Amino acid sequence: MFEKTDTIMSRNELSKFDSGLNDQIDVDRLLINKRGYYVYYNKPNQVTKPLKIHRHTCGECCYGIGKQSKAEPGRNGVWIGPCHSIETMKSFIQDIFGESPTLCTCCQ
Repeated sequence: MFEKTDTIMSRNELSKFDSGLNDQIDVDRLLINKRGYYVYYNKPNQVTKPLKIHRHTCGECCYGIGKQSKAEPGRNGVWIGPCHSIETMKSFIQDIFGESPTLCTCCQ
């Protein structure tokens, strides 16, 4: 079972973990449904940090949970997603935030 711990999985570890998910197992199906693209919206840092699109296996994103295990979702920012195509996520960001997003350098 996937647990949020103090240990951050690397991108390679997340990809290996993701490839081993089995859609016949209930817990795995939950994560399979969270596959896709995410963006982290952080209002306090909105001016200095542009919106970046991340894959679910990105070490920054980790299925929309993020890498900071002690973070309180919504306090400063929030992961938005998943969108199942990068084009849908780009369109969403443009429509909602009026910004042209970039793709996370780890996810390219």
